[in-house]
Formats: sequence, structure tokens, C-alpha cells
Amino acid sequence: MWSHLRDNSQTLLFLIPSTIAIAGLLWRTIKRYPSIIIMQSTKENDFLINQCPSFAQYRPTPWIFSGHLMTILGVFFRPLPTLSFERILLKVDNTGGTIAMDWHSRPYHRQPILLILHGLTGGSDNEYVRWMILAASKKFNLCCVVSHARGCGKSKLTTAKSFCAANTDDVRASVKYIRSIIGEETPIFAIGYSLGAGILTKYLGEEGTQCSIQGAIICCASFNMHLSTSNLEQWLNTRVYNRSLTNNLIRYLQRHEEHFIKPDSNINFDLSHAYQSKTVREFDKRVIVPIFGFRDVEHYYTEASSNKWLKYIRIPTLVLSAIDDPICPIDGLPVEDVLQNP
Repeated sequence: MWSHLRDNSQTLLFLIPSTIAIAGLLWRTIKRYPSIIIMQSTKENDFLINQCPSFAQYRPTPWIFSGHLMTILGVFFRPLPTLSFERILLKVDNTGGTIAMDWHSRPYHRQPILLILHGLTGGSDNEYVRWMILAASKKFNLCCVVSHARGCGKSKLTTAKSFCAANTDDVRASVKYIRSIIGEETPIFAIGYSLGAGILTKYLGEEGTQCSIQGAIICCASFNMHLSTSNLEQWLNTRVYNRSLTNNLIRYLQRHEEHFIKPDSNINFDLSHAYQSKTVREFDKRVIVPIFGFRDVEHYYTEASSNKWLKYIRIPTLVLSAIDDPICPIDGLPVEDVLQNP
């Protein structure tokens, strides 16, 4: 009898948590999460929201039940679409700096353009970039072009100046280049992800009423770099994300090492010390700060934070952020500035 009871107890111990887990998954499948929409309630804005039913609510994939899983599984298990590109190397300054522009196709007359800015050390070979190109080109007939940060997307760094979250000059050069091809009457739209989203936000704010882009999407931006970097330094985030991002930055530096060891590079930092960086903050302090002449890493993060530029944007812009984003928290979003911007 005791043996039978023990076996039944073990079965119950297995069934109870399993049942709870299955019930939880079913609940997440059925449950819909309302979206938090921050905007001025104008006729134009209300009309746009009504035309986008996906904004109303969100139903998560039941077995991907956290922001961490969504982030990790999206990187490792999302298939990579096969696409071809025509690469143009664009000179962006008088010192020989260049960036790679990857055209998915050449635009025909008056075809709208979608300019895509990738995330940290990313490029046109990233899954999220390619899926956006597929959707934009097939569903909306947009001509897509990816603007790479210097030395990214398997492109060659041509000077000792890398990319920087506070620098919008290369985006400005990209837009000017596109305009030289399509003219002034063809619309340009832009979407930025993570690092690219922050740079795009700052660029749009700097341009204000003179902006040459007709509409933009800001996806997962770090609006406050101080908060985002501190968030990356939490125990779990340090071990899951911070180290990975830092290693990507170190590999970037190693690929282009030749430019930083030249006697005439005018770069004053210790390369071996930079390779020992364990966090993004350490890398920024040892590499980005000296390259771009910031006083210190706090000065850099203040200049790179795009939150102060949102109120100056004067084109239709959609900002998308996940509340449970483990890398770019939404806490830095200046809600009042968004509400004041029509």
C-alpha cells in the first residue's frame, strides 16, 4: 500500500507543476495584452491608429514567455532569408571615411525608398534586417537600402574613425546620397533598430523642419544611454547580453586593428587594454571616448542619449519599444515630450 501511495504521490508531484505550466501557456495563448499608445489625441493620429489594428493588442507566442526568451530565440532560431545586394561604398568625409550602402534593388522612377539602420555591429546579413526588407519590398513595394555603420556588414574600415552612437554625420551623408539619385520629389522613409534607432532619432531631431525624410520608425532605441548601460550591468544581463555585445565590439576592433596601430592614426588609446574590456562601458571608455574626443564615458552617454531630441522631430514617426526589453529598457522614453509633439 505504501509503495502504491508513494508512486501516486510522485505522479501527482509531476502532474501538478506540469498542469500549472500547461495552464499558464494556454492562458498566455488566450490572453491579449493591450498596447500602451502614447500620442496626442488628434484626428490625424486617431485615424492612423484605427488603420493599424495590430496596435490595439498583443498576443505573445505561448512558449516564448519572457523578454529574454524572445531576444535569445530571435537571434538563434530565426531563419535567414536569402537576398542579394548591390554594394556601394560611399565617401562620407574629407579624411577618406567610407560606409557601405547595400541596395536590395535599384529604384525605378518615383519608387519610395526605405533606409534601414542596423543595430550594434550589425548589417544587411542580420535576420531582422532581411525580414524587414522582404516585408517592405513585397508588401509595400519599397526600394530598400541598408546604410552600414563604418566597418560593419563585412565592410572595410578606411580610417581610424569608427562608428559612434552620438554621431549622425554618416546618416546625413546617406540621406544626401539617396536624394542625389532619386531627386527631391520621391519620398524616403527610414527605420532604425537599437543603436541605429538611437542615431536615427537624434538625426531626425537635429534636422527638425528641414528633414529630408518623410516618415520614420524607431525600434528598440536606447533613449537614455546612462539607464541602458546600467541595465546591461545587472547580474543576469551582464552574463547573457553585456559580454556578448562587448565581444562583438572587440571582434570589430580586431578586424580593423591595422588602422589603430599606425603611428599617424592620431588615436590615443591602448589597444591591448581595449581588448581586455569585459563590459560595453569599459569598451566605450577605452575606445569610443578617445576616438571621438569626449571628456569621459558619462559625457559620451549624455551626448548619445536621443531622449532630448524627440521633441524636435517634425515628421511622422512611430516609436516601438517593448516593456520587457532586456537590453533597451523603455524607462528612458520622455513621455511628456512625446505627448507635446504633434
